[in-house]
Amino acid sequence: MQRIARNQYVYGFSADTTPVIHVEPDESFIVETYDASTGRIRAAEDLAGYLAVRDMRKVNPAGGPIFVRGAHSGDELVVTIERIGLADQWYVRAAPGGPIVPDVDGPRAMIVPIDGDTIVLAGRLRVPARPMVGVIGTAPSRGVVYTANPGPQGSNLDCNAIRVGSRVHLPVAVEGALLAIGDVHAAMGDGEISGTGVETNGEVQARVETLFRGSHGWPWIETENEIVATGHAPNVADAINQAVDRLCRLLGEFHGLSRTDAFMAISARGDIRIGQCCGGLDATAYAAFPRVG
Repeated sequence: MQRIARNQYVYGFSADTTPVIHVEPDESFIVETYDASTGRIRAAEDLAGYLAVRDMRKVNPAGGPIFVRGAHSGDELVVTIERIGLADQWYVRAAPGGPIVPDVDGPRAMIVPIDGDTIVLAGRLRVPARPMVGVIGTAPSRGVVYTANPGPQGSNLDCNAIRVGSRVHLPVAVEGALLAIGDVHAAMGDGEISGTGVETNGEVQARVETLFRGSHGWPWIETENEIVATGHAPNVADAINQAVDRLCRLLGEFHGLSRTDAFMAISARGDIRIGQCCGGLDATAYAAFPRVG
């Protein structure tokens, strides 16, 4: 099985980046990932120095790019997350002045031990880990989408639906798609309100396939129980609107619903969730509906 080493990463999705591996459709591969700080926060006392020099164009390193043979512009790439492995100890951080509860002490980092399927918060709260992938995307046809930012090709979606067993649908804009994956969390609360989840080095095993029927032009996700549409915008309300609009389209495509009927169905049984709303970046949101029929 092909493997991308932890030091083979990018900070942006671009058509000009040279791929590090080539894969065939239905081929599994492994991506070793750094935490969001690229390994620069190993202890609580590292945080202040890191924040003093942090460049938002150099966060969330993503392993890749991966050239998918047979993927062409206009196709839709489907990435199945087969496994997520975690390091044994990492961190959550907070700093004053953010949009959510701005009057916190800090900046501060909480070192979080990871004990099998359990994470330990504040030295005493033992809760289940919830591994997920924060960054996954393909290259745009022109320009650069930095891995700090969400975009129409994916990138920093921060969506808890991107977990083991999920199928992530991404638009293809360039030959080979140039997929990259990173920003693994041992857990991340919806909203990522302090600016991080449990940031950790990780290892993602994934498999790709290409759908030739045409791309939706934006990311969406299939989990075991739901279909999930993503949205992003400078504010949460607009991100929700975009996600709901896209879910209406998916329900129309899959079940023949009118836009109004789809909207009412989502109101009746759908769920709206926040990916991240920590400020400084576009907020992300997602709209989910049970898989039926």
